[in-house]
Amino acid sequence: MTRHYKIIPAMLLLAISSASGSELFPQRIKVLDQSFVKLGEYRYVYRFFFDLYEVALFTESGADAEDVLKANRAFHLQFHYLRQIDKAIILKSADRMLERNLSEDERSIIAERVAKINEAYTGVGEGDRSSLTYKPSTGTTLCINDEPVITIEGKDFAELYFRIWLGEEAISQSLKENLLGRG
Repeated sequence: MTRHYKIIPAMLLLAISSASGSELFPQRIKVLDQSFVKLGEYRYVYRFFFDLYEVALFTESGADAEDVLKANRAFHLQFHYLRQIDKAIILKSADRMLERNLSEDERSIIAERVAKINEAYTGVGEGDRSSLTYKPSTGTTLCINDEPVITIEGKDFAELYFRIWLGEEAISQSLKENLLGRG
């Protein structure tokens, strides 16, 4: 008797390896004197084999995905790194995602502020953490290993910069959908 097995498409394998059966982050956290609740989380796997990071999106209580996408309420994007990633790779990836998600005019609007946050970024190692916290009253704060590094002003910056992970052409559609609580 011959058995026929279905071949699982590569993209499905990526989704399976990236989804987590257990929680990666707590349901509630307090960051920069602000309380947040988790909207979604994801383990990002590059090219099927390289676990790069775990990431979670937190919002202030009562906020939803639309509030995040329009930067109407405070939110927090937290990363936990599973391997070393050089600063140059982080910046190259971010730049590529901004190019894919923003018009030329939108990129020029935030270009100076992107240069400032890029300067503040560092490479990361296994176990390191970074986060981006947007608060309408102050802007977007980059923290590395829980230490604030720089704050970039502007609702427009948050709306545009977070498209790296949450835009139409996000770094991963599965990541985006899971972070927004839709996965």
